[in-house]
Amino acid sequence: MNSGGIGVPLGFPLGPTSVIQVTNLSSAVTSEQMRTLFGFLGEIEELRLYPPDNAPLAFSSKVCYIKFREASSVGVAQHLTNTVFIDRALIVVPCAEVMQPTRTVVMCNTTFDHRENTALGKRPCLISFGS
Repeated sequence: MNSGGIGVPLGFPLGPTSVIQVTNLSSAVTSEQMRTLFGFLGEIEELRLYPPDNAPLAFSSKVCYIKFREASSVGVAQHLTNTVFIDRALIVVPCAEVMQPTRTVVMCNTTFDHRENTALGKRPCLISFGS
């Protein structure tokens, strides 16, 4: 099995994780809307929406990473896959976590170029939560 460069295998099966990746999001979606929708499924520790709400450019879609306090919320959240939200069917998948002393690194299968504020497609990526 391939490694993500830090000793974590890419692909499934995942160990217990408390992070999900939500893709196929409308360009009109906001962080507040995502927090409201997924907050009913469990307490949210952290939420990252890319591109962020204040991005100066228009994009055709967005991607969101949500870290729940409890890993059990991930399984529940996956049931929202194919739910139409605004104008698109959501795709919700779990993401592997690697705990580091001051942050959580998330490995998913969609890469987002933070310099360009664009999604690069289906490639391994790392999203860092925390400081």
